[in-house]
Amino acid sequence: MEPEQQPDPGSLGAFLRQAPQHFELLQALMVLEREQANAVSLGTGSDPQREVVRLRGPLLPEFAPSEISSLRRVDNAQRTRSRLTLHTQVFGLGGPDGPLPYAYQEWLQQRARNRDYGTVAFLDLFQHRLLSLLYRVQQRQRIALPYRDPLLSPVYQQLRALCGLSSSTVEQTTMLPERALIARAGLLANGRRSLAGFQNLLKHYFDLAVELRGYQGAWRQIASSDQSVLGRKGRNLSLGRNALCGTRVWDEHAGIHIRLGPLEPETAERFMPGRDAHQQLAALVAFYFGAQLQCSVSVHVTRSGILKIGREQQTALGRGTWLNREARTGDFRIDLRLNQEDSA
Repeated sequence: MEPEQQPDPGSLGAFLRQAPQHFELLQALMVLEREQANAVSLGTGSDPQREVVRLRGPLLPEFAPSEISSLRRVDNAQRTRSRLTLHTQVFGLGGPDGPLPYAYQEWLQQRARNRDYGTVAFLDLFQHRLLSLLYRVQQRQRIALPYRDPLLSPVYQQLRALCGLSSSTVEQTTMLPERALIARAGLLANGRRSLAGFQNLLKHYFDLAVELRGYQGAWRQIASSDQSVLGRKGRNLSLGRNALCGTRVWDEHAGIHIRLGPLEPETAERFMPGRDAHQQLAALVAFYFGAQLQCSVSVHVTRSGILKIGREQQTALGRGTWLNREARTGDFRIDLRLNQEDSA
């Protein structure tokens, strides 16, 4: 391994060497490895001399106040320079929960007081390997892994699957950033859909006040094959089974209503049809409830000033634009029908 580069004064690496007890084991090892880009990562190579640090586990039946006991340089007769050694109480052969009996650990300390370090050095070979494997496991299984892009996290694909972001649904969520959905993996992983859960999703996604109402009924057209037809070639005429009168039915669960606001005019404009927030809202409704659910939106605006209509000014009557002689001073409401066709 190349000579170790000394960290800059005031950097995170320098603070780690000054107060290692303030760091977690995983955090400290990742900082040390990022300082030595050419070093072999712990637990992945066959030559421990090429690794950035030497790991030592507990050999005393005592409870430590921190994960890292010490981080210092130790002279090695086989090397021309000292070796950075980290002593941790998290995991190993000894300690209060280790497999070594307490009497054997006390015997090791007695041999160390007599300057006999042979047995301890032999056991440290296994402890270094065990701690290196623990480091690899934490890198792979820890969800909120520090100092790493979340997209590179090993559990990122697992969270995508829990949220329902398979390859077949990627095209339906192109308007939505995946990280915003994965942040609600605990909510989306539950197959049951509720208004309370969707309200929570909208509230944190758009960071504004949201209210939802269900049971927004609508007429549903009956398919021609399911309609009742009289005559010799009639069909669907069994009373109580498939006989229907008419060509449409009332569906009490056809849709929902979303109330946004109160909002400032600049914020409310983003939810108008064709704008980014409107498309994202439609994509969220389609992703959470399905594309068949109808959705109406009422945007409550706090105030309105006099709008000057120009060539480059996009205006729409009833959507923030009124032909009045005086400015509207009170709050007003804009009713919209959510267009889910633009969400794909």
